[in-house]
Amino acid sequence: MNRLFFLLLGTLLLGACGQPAVPSEPPTADLTPVGQPFTLTFTGLGTPDFAVKLNTAVAKQALTDQQGSVVPVRVLNRGSVDIIPAGQARTTGFRYVYSVVSVTSTAALNNVSFLGVRTTGSLNDTAISALIRAPGAAAYTPSEAGTLALSTQAAQASTVNPTTGALQVLPNTDDTVQYLPESDLYTPPGMLGLLPYGFTVLNSSTLGRILAVGTEANRMVIGMKVPLQANTQDDPYAFSFTAIPVSDSARRVTQSREGILSNNNANVQARATAIGGTITVLSGSTLPGTLVLPSVRTAGPAGAATRTITAPAP
Repeated sequence: MNRLFFLLLGTLLLGACGQPAVPSEPPTADLTPVGQPFTLTFTGLGTPDFAVKLNTAVAKQALTDQQGSVVPVRVLNRGSVDIIPAGQARTTGFRYVYSVVSVTSTAALNNVSFLGVRTTGSLNDTAISALIRAPGAAAYTPSEAGTLALSTQAAQASTVNPTTGALQVLPNTDDTVQYLPESDLYTPPGMLGLLPYGFTVLNSSTLGRILAVGTEANRMVIGMKVPLQANTQDDPYAFSFTAIPVSDSARRVTQSREGILSNNNANVQARATAIGGTITVLSGSTLPGTLVLPSVRTAGPAGAATRTITAPAP
């Protein structure tokens, strides 16, 4: 197994109107709830004040049957980069942000990920909320905030290739994003429903998926991409993302959309081989996958997606 993945992590360490919650559905055989939801807020985007804040309390949510053992503790590091395709308008680009978060667990759980969740406070049926312009600027209208939320999506932590200027995933982060089949999802109490994407929690001591107990040795890297606007003053200044921890009975390694753009086939294959996992890919990837998903829903209810992640055009 390639230890560089965790060496990288070591380096990284130096709304809308409310909707009624739908009836909860029991967890599936594949996913087991292992903790409460938490909200991560990215603020000061595009400014020297860029910061990431963690809030583990989602107000007034009925979660009594989901009191679990996995808890995000602190933000350890963060990064941000703007990527605009060469020769194209600013509005074709995105601001890629990520945060390294330490996680504790009271049990040696396996294959834990934090999945995006639609809440009564979500914008446009996403896992995104509290999307605002810079202080002093006019607030987004509900329509503007909703449109921006649809385009604010999960992304593997990325940077700019110094040679080509194109997107390139951070080295050895190829087991940080998860795409799941819709059939594995359930509806947590007090929520509108899980979304089939999330971020893997990894044990930095053992290099594997079984969580360390009672320490902050566990890590996850949460990455998002935020749409750039024609004028910089109209870019989102802050937004929040809400997720819930689950333990998966299957050991899966996902090739993200950003991974396809970075041609990380060999890295994903090597990671899957190292941990004895299957491979999940988007339709259009050149990497053979055990599970091939045509798209990954990031907004809307199951069966009626209003925004998805798909493979980039060839």
